[in-house]
Amino acid sequence: MNPQKFLAPNVTEALKLVTQQLGGDAIVLTTRDTAQGVEIIAITPGDLALLSDSRLEPAGGKQASHETPARAVAAEPVKATPFVKGPSPLAHVPAAGTAQAVSAAEMDHLLAEFAQVKQLLQTHLSEKVWGEMQEHSPRQAEALRLMLHAGFSPSLCADIVKSIPTELPSAQAVHQALQQQIESRLQVVDPLSVFDPGGIFAFVGPTGVGKTTAIAKIAARCVLRYGRDQLALLTTDTFRIGAQEQLQVYAKIIGVPVATLRDSEDLAAKIKTLGQRHIVLLDTTGVNQRDIRMLEQSQLLQQGAPELKRILVVSSTTDLRTQEDVILMHQQAARSAQGGSIQAALITKTDEAAQLGPAVDCLIRHQLPLMFLANGQRVPEDLSPANLPYLSHRALHPRVLGEDMSLGNDQLPALMADQLSQWKPVR
Repeated sequence: MNPQKFLAPNVTEALKLVTQQLGGDAIVLTTRDTAQGVEIIAITPGDLALLSDSRLEPAGGKQASHETPARAVAAEPVKATPFVKGPSPLAHVPAAGTAQAVSAAEMDHLLAEFAQVKQLLQTHLSEKVWGEMQEHSPRQAEALRLMLHAGFSPSLCADIVKSIPTELPSAQAVHQALQQQIESRLQVVDPLSVFDPGGIFAFVGPTGVGKTTAIAKIAARCVLRYGRDQLALLTTDTFRIGAQEQLQVYAKIIGVPVATLRDSEDLAAKIKTLGQRHIVLLDTTGVNQRDIRMLEQSQLLQQGAPELKRILVVSSTTDLRTQEDVILMHQQAARSAQGGSIQAALITKTDEAAQLGPAVDCLIRHQLPLMFLANGQRVPEDLSPANLPYLSHRALHPRVLGEDMSLGNDQLPALMADQLSQWKPVR
């Protein structure tokens, strides 16, 4: 229900209408004098929360934070509202009578002002929470600053910071505690356990992340382990200029066959002819994760080879939000094609990234096992199995680019404000 407008000769009569119509816990948003009397706009707390949710929810997806800002600031009650012009009980006002519907323009204006006030309240409260954390738990405050500076998400930062001891002897001990937490949460998988059973492996991911180069590196190692006659390469990439030629050059160097696929029937036919091959590596077209072609490609893979295993290739140079979007969209595509889930992930371009925190963060939160790290263009040298101590250290030590890129104590509250409910100082 939208906010309701009540008109009466005076404030007392208007409030009676509000209580009759909306109940005893209604919230008065505005009061103003008009030529006809006093006009009050009010809403129930439940309807206000629903409206806030709908305004904050992105198109086609769920709200990113775990709680709405309205709930987040609820921990510290607010006794007044800046919307009120004149006597304005944010008070409990009890609910029939006739109420006029608030126009869409009025409602948008009210919600915009309400969102601004909530943001101000969140910023104010986040400064208070950060101050209390520095006072009561200085080591945890330092851990929080380190993780946010390294590019980790607020939700994972809060979870990890709450898990480390409050009494740590030094800054070095804080780093060690954080590394241990990251290592305990990040899953890795032995590449031999993935490839030794054999099968069809489709490498999926956005354009430009290095799928073709990664496949060439893995193919070279598979040849050394299983032999040339046990490996074949396939590609669905008919969009990029030179994509097929690139894979063909790699295939020629290591002496294995390569074929281009048109559709699911072509994939099924090729798989049938390659039935004696122990491993088939499939290079897919890199497309925008929100492009319909990505879903179509996922369906092609599932229809042509229902037993294939998906390996997600992500670039460590991708920012946190985009990384999150890539994983969500590819997981959704895999489920939509009834192809199960992504079996493992591969991080590329670790030599180019200024920080590894975002990639590590997303893999932890989505519980995606990590198989390989790629750190250059050389084939097959620049590829290594996932190394937990190296990853945790690199994730917490982003490249130093100068003071302008450093995160100061005065900037922390602004980062904490959007997910205020996550930050609870440990006493």
